[in-house]
Amino acid sequence: MSVETEEGFPPDRRAGFAPGAGTQNETQSRPQIRAGKPRQSFRMGWLAFFLAAICVASGAAWGQPQSMTITLAGQASIRSDIRKTDPAEVPVIQKLLKGDVVFTNFECVVAEPGQTTHEGLGFLTPPSALDALTTFGFNLLSLAGNHAYDLKQTGVENTLREADRRKIVHAGTGENLTEASAPAYLHTAKGTVALIASASGAIGPGAPAGANHPGVNELRIEAGGKLNEATQDMPGAPENVPNAEDARRILQSIREARRHADLVIVYQHNHVFGNHSFINIFTEGLPERLAPNPWLVKWTHEEVDAGADIVVLHGAPLLHGVEIYKGKPIFYDLGNFIYNLPPAATFIEEPMVWESVIAHVQFRGRNLLSVSFQPIVLNFIGKGQPDVHSEFTNNEYLDTRGLPLPSPAPAARARYILERLANLSKPFGTAFEIQGDSAEIKLKRAN
Repeated sequence: MSVETEEGFPPDRRAGFAPGAGTQNETQSRPQIRAGKPRQSFRMGWLAFFLAAICVASGAAWGQPQSMTITLAGQASIRSDIRKTDPAEVPVIQKLLKGDVVFTNFECVVAEPGQTTHEGLGFLTPPSALDALTTFGFNLLSLAGNHAYDLKQTGVENTLREADRRKIVHAGTGENLTEASAPAYLHTAKGTVALIASASGAIGPGAPAGANHPGVNELRIEAGGKLNEATQDMPGAPENVPNAEDARRILQSIREARRHADLVIVYQHNHVFGNHSFINIFTEGLPERLAPNPWLVKWTHEEVDAGADIVVLHGAPLLHGVEIYKGKPIFYDLGNFIYNLPPAATFIEEPMVWESVIAHVQFRGRNLLSVSFQPIVLNFIGKGQPDVHSEFTNNEYLDTRGLPLPSPAPAARARYILERLANLSKPFGTAFEIQGDSAEIKLKRAN
């Protein structure tokens, strides 16, 4: 893969950018071809011609990009360093996460020792949880979500500091809005991947990043000129639309990333599924929770038009369908990968939230080669005793709940998960081929 470069490429302190870092094509030298000498034999000349013809016929021309595998998991609501709280889980997770790029959303906030809160659901985690994620194989993180501000400004700064200290490539929050909305760049041996991350709905007061305020890269959603924050019902409201200012900012970040990266991943943590509050939608089991709202479909298409190669979302937290739009995959929700959910949060613990998939996406250059899925099942019951009365208790039960069970999933359940994903994808014209405990999208090949 080759990266389009231009004068003034801006280094990003959060992006793992190393001045002078090059792509494979920049560091791999091309063999020198010398003019043939008069004494070179006729037979050797024909042999060279024959070998060159084979090389051209097979498409193995110099400079052809290698294929890159991007692995996408559900969100990581991780509440402890799992290497210590459940060490047997480490090889289970590592087996699932293979790829050049391995991505998730960090759906919590770092709390240093002694820091506590009673804001939100208190999705706090120690700094060493980031070490656990990198041990599992994750090398690209979104930090954008409705829990990024659970420890207010202190939590945002904690998370940024600890991620930077570990040189983890991340996007979606920052010391100000410019940083929060900036692309982050992951340099691999096969090319550079950019990440832009944002969040919409249930973003609490003070959580959005500002000109001089740490926080989240928020995409505000409006209905009839009023903000739809997914915190209350809005009966009779017009259709949802993204805030024009936020939309321009995010689309510009995508265009910028397109100029500097081989592939662009766009992430969104979304809680706006209609004109009902998020809690009511899930408490009542309303059908809106099972599919993206029309505004979201239109918006993700705009992101692809701006330069996104992959669009991935979390937030439901349930599996939603997959669309291939203009040759680019849109994962409308990948549900959960690590789901340390407090037992008191009963409105979002229906059986389906404990089932998900790992998506493996393969590109050559910007051309999509394949999209495949591996189903996973999370454990519903942790070790020890739960605290069903408090949303803020952190104990052994919580730390070991909602972790991937050893794969493969039981045959009948694995097929059910994949068939459900296939059915959710049918409205987008996406066809699946299911074989045993895996599935692949039937891509339409260009003639």
